[in-house]
Amino acid sequence: MEQQVSLTEAFFRSLQPVVQDDVTTTPGSRTSGVHSMLLYAIVIYIGRCLYEQFVADHIMSWLGVVDKRKKPEENAHLERIYREDTNEPSAADILRISREVEIGSHAVDLWFRRRRNWDRPSKVKKFKETSWRFGFYAAVFVYGLATIVRTPWFWDLRQCWLGYPNQTIYPSVNYYYMLEGGFYISLVFTLLKDIKRKDFKEQIIHHFCTIGLIFFSYTTGFVRIGSLIMAIHDVSDIFLELAKCALYANKRKLADHLFVVFAVTFLFTRLYILPCYIVHTVFVHCREILPPFTGWYVSVPLLIILQLLHVFWAWTILRMAVRMMSKGEVEKDDRSDVEEETADEDHKD
Repeated sequence: MEQQVSLTEAFFRSLQPVVQDDVTTTPGSRTSGVHSMLLYAIVIYIGRCLYEQFVADHIMSWLGVVDKRKKPEENAHLERIYREDTNEPSAADILRISREVEIGSHAVDLWFRRRRNWDRPSKVKKFKETSWRFGFYAAVFVYGLATIVRTPWFWDLRQCWLGYPNQTIYPSVNYYYMLEGGFYISLVFTLLKDIKRKDFKEQIIHHFCTIGLIFFSYTTGFVRIGSLIMAIHDVSDIFLELAKCALYANKRKLADHLFVVFAVTFLFTRLYILPCYIVHTVFVHCREILPPFTGWYVSVPLLIILQLLHVFWAWTILRMAVRMMSKGEVEKDDRSDVEEETADEDHKD
């Protein structure tokens, strides 16, 4: 066991620049912190389960969030067509199918619409998942901002690198890392049961890239710059998740306004603050203050992947903005299911 610890410490020391000063926070103590993240993830996951089981229903009842879907009547012939042939028959197909099953074409069309809606995630499921994320993002952002705003590196980015790797990890910043790392690990636990959005593959890349950055920055001592990156990412997600909650509660005007706030916040923080300040200090200040070292070459590709994902999502948001200006209202969020309401039988898909 002692040899395993020493090998781990040796690995993370190899990623850091060579300096002569005594190390205040050792790689060994930081790698043990990664194990704590796993415990935080389990606690956060249990907290989510308790919230969805005992709290979310009361909130939905207060806001009037209900599942208006109606289960289609049992019909083996239509079910076989739905599963094996097509789940969205054309008008000609509906007429043909209605003759086969001796049911009116309107009834056949209604059955297929109900059946498609039944396969979609319910509004109740969406609200539970979204409201949990909103609550966590809001709470952890407030805590994180209150923590880092009192640190010297919040006001002077050069402080992220001065004295590295002999930088003390403040207890409050350490807890911030545990919460963020634990939350993203908990999302991996629920990956298969959470709602699959249009950008599911990009979300998977984002989750694992984020977890990789959190793990790597913590174990190699990039905690100062890492804490800033986490705060930048949390702030826009608050408005996105709150906009979804408002939408599921049929507060369409409020949802539209919140989504505009989200879009502006997302573009400002992730296409301006992140590249112009954070990425800049990684590429410029770090290289000015520290000699070349392995950790820098490992972390930069992860940061670049994250930035490219932001460009991808920003493009979808800008496309929506163009449509909004032409039609005068906010349309579907191509990035997620922000406007993917569950239609009842009186509305077409």
